[in-house]
Amino acid sequence: MPKINLKTPHLSVQVDTDQGAEIVAVAGSDGRNVLYLGDWKAPLPARMSRTYGNETLDWLSEYRGGWQELFPNGGGGGTVLGVPIPFHGEVSRAVWEWEWLQEGVSIRMSCPARLPLVLERTMRLDPSRPVLYIEERVTNESEFEVPYLWGHHPAYGPPVADTGARIDLPAGKVVADAGLDTPYVDLVPGSEHTWPIAQNRAGERVDLSVIPTPAIQRLIYIADLFEPWYALRNPSQKIGVGLAWEKATFPHMWLWQEIGGAGMPWYGRARITALEPATQWPSYGLAKAVENGTAHLLAPGQVAETRLTCVVFEASEKAVTGIGLDGSIRLAK
Repeated sequence: MPKINLKTPHLSVQVDTDQGAEIVAVAGSDGRNVLYLGDWKAPLPARMSRTYGNETLDWLSEYRGGWQELFPNGGGGGTVLGVPIPFHGEVSRAVWEWEWLQEGVSIRMSCPARLPLVLERTMRLDPSRPVLYIEERVTNESEFEVPYLWGHHPAYGPPVADTGARIDLPAGKVVADAGLDTPYVDLVPGSEHTWPIAQNRAGERVDLSVIPTPAIQRLIYIADLFEPWYALRNPSQKIGVGLAWEKATFPHMWLWQEIGGAGMPWYGRARITALEPATQWPSYGLAKAVENGTAHLLAPGQVAETRLTCVVFEASEKAVTGIGLDGSIRLAK
């Protein structure tokens, strides 16, 4: 099945419904994709050969960037209600059903999980602005309470996430992942900082709001998210992207950067900055969240609904001070 294209004069969006309803392109009227998309033939995707013998490696073998939806799990795999739940959730690699609501402008998609949950997503373009509206709902089809985790995994790349670009984020305390520790990780695992300033392993001051030069690996959790939005802007390229969402659904955010790292599947090629609304932190997965009492729960027959809005804009040196669910952008004076 070819990828599905939504398009207005102001914004174009491409979705791969055969691969987790992954959004592979979001581009303004100039055609520049704000998402990272690696043109890699290797590594060989697991679905085209055999398993790597590890569910995380299987998921990563398919990864080329883009924007995935993580459900009913985000992070490490495990067994929940007697069912094996894979790394980053099965719907992020599943085939989704879909139908046009308005051809070329609005689409409705759905995918069942391994647990008795069904995820639905409606995507709609604004006819007059470079704005994408996303409306979602999760339904518990069972007669008992079901746990889940949920997140969005948009990975940005050049030109919007190039060296020197800025992240505008209303945040306080941030925590470096305790388990990520490679020669490319510059923050002490498990260390706490106050956005946007951190201290690296060498005791040097690091501005986390500035996209670094290679090579850096970071996974940081935004523990204090004051408002549910962020903006990523590159004034030199005059391009920016913003995302807003409902904090009741996604009260936290993960910031993941993979810039020049050597491991699989990156092999030094990636320039990724991902800013990910999430139901929880850290990335230990649903089984651990159930054990710790941090999983979200749906009662029998209950429906959970939420909204997100993505906007592409012309960036300047002015910081963004707010992104609204209506696609509005507030700038510093």
